Amino acid sequence: MGNRSDCYGRGTALEGDKTTTGAECIASMSNDTEHGRRVVRVGDKTTPCPKCGEVGVIVSGEPRDTNNGKIAAVDGSIVRCACPSGSNWIIAPAGQWVGRGPDPSIAALAALVAERKAAEEERTKQLAEERDRNRVFAKSCLRGEGCNDAGEDQEPHTNFASMAFYQSVSSADPASDTDVPQHAQTAKKKKPVEDIPKPKKRSALYKWLNGNHEEIEYQLATAAATSAANAQMAVEGASVLGLVGGSAITSGTWAVKLGEMATGLGRIAASGPGAPIAAVVMGMMPGRLNDGEQDFIDRMRLEQMREAPSRVRYTWEQDDKGNPVPHGWHTPPGKDMVRVRKMEWDSSRKAYTFTTEEDPRITIIWTPDSSGVNVPSNTGNQNPVRIPNPVIVDPLPENTSIDTTTSPAPEEKNFADYILVLPISAIPPIYIYINADHKYYTPPKENPPLPAYPDAKKAQAKTPVKGGGKLRNRWKDSKGKIYEWDSQHGTVEVYDRSGRNHLGEFNHITGEQTKPADPTRKVEK
Repeated sequence: MGNRSDCYGRGTALEGDKTTTGAECIASMSNDTEHGRRVVRVGDKTTPCPKCGEVGVIVSGEPRDTNNGKIAAVDGSIVRCACPSGSNWIIAPAGQWVGRGPDPSIAALAALVAERKAAEEERTKQLAEERDRNRVFAKSCLRGEGCNDAGEDQEPHTNFASMAFYQSVSSADPASDTDVPQHAQTAKKKKPVEDIPKPKKRSALYKWLNGNHEEIEYQLATAAATSAANAQMAVEGASVLGLVGGSAITSGTWAVKLGEMATGLGRIAASGPGAPIAAVVMGMMPGRLNDGEQDFIDRMRLEQMREAPSRVRYTWEQDDKGNPVPHGWHTPPGKDMVRVRKMEWDSSRKAYTFTTEEDPRITIIWTPDSSGVNVPSNTGNQNPVRIPNPVIVDPLPENTSIDTTTSPAPEEKNFADYILVLPISAIPPIYIYINADHKYYTPPKENPPLPAYPDAKKAQAKTPVKGGGKLRNRWKDSKGKIYEWDSQHGTVEVYDRSGRNHLGEFNHITGEQTKPADPTRKVEK
């Protein structure tokens, strides 16, 4: 192959081998070669030593191997010159490549190194691509870099992102003005621009002596009035949202408005089409979304998506008094997709708007202008929201079924979560969750409790309210039919005696069917 031979454990010395001082061996015998190089023996000389300048002589070797009566020189053979004794010897390791061309073992090693490097680069690329695919909108800070798994333990909402809770400010109502003296719509607004008195004309000497504060104050007042006028035009016919918990997610003014085509449940919260509504909006803005962390979906990607995964989603649940409270859920893959929508410019309002896709259609309005309205802490809403601090985020129950484009609580069909993208680079995308009407219906306590089904008697509750931690009130009639209370709609869900066949949703007073049978719904007998 071209490797140096082994002479009793040491390499055979050949012409041209170097010594430790840098001299080269010179062979005296011409008829014994190895790989084209003559073999060196004891007594052969070296070129002048670079250190002392004298020609060296090889004085030791391997006595068990002789050639034409002389001992073979090997790796470590001493060379005598003017240098200190024992400081100059031959370097000739056994197995060393001495053939023509490059050492194939080095080439093989280089190829192996290159192969491993390519494999490592491919693995790194695959991991980067996988990590890129697994980006999420929000995740818990307890999940380290590169880990986007859903949480498995209870956590506070502060582990995910800053959050704000807004409730719509009630419209002015003569019957309630004494109770709520300062509704947003009746609060003292900024003066119109034309009503702001212009400053007196002053001489240059007056301004030099007294300053130009009158003109500055006028400019500030007109700017504030203009901003207020723009904001009031933007939210006309809508309910301004007042902050009732957390920290404001943006500056400017937020408002909500019931869509013109709203029907059914949405009318409960409105006095007519397009009228102001009672709504609660939860907003979350992950602060690290645009900081370049590879675990999060950046803004550019998000703008191109129709839905995005998030490791936390929120619902509104009932507390023990029937009031709405926010609740968070760890959402694993398959239950994590949140719709992504852009807020569009509405030229008539001169504001950005977005309309939800479920009934009732709710239009969310945002303007960077301040309305100039004093939004009171008492919003005048008859059902004020109580925000726990912190909001709890729990693992989803294993039996929870979530459509990828609906809210995490299957029974809360009128609720919706979205990630909204404003076309303003300074404002990161915002997660919102709307409770358009948080009126809950307590189970009937009349006698009989279900007038449409007078023989229905109280039965043991067995079906949990998903996400609520309670059991649905239940009744059974003489034929064994099962009636369960729907606290969201104030109706009863009716099943056959086996609980396996859903018969529909009915008005418990009139017996009128309000929703058709759902073959996917089943309850325990």
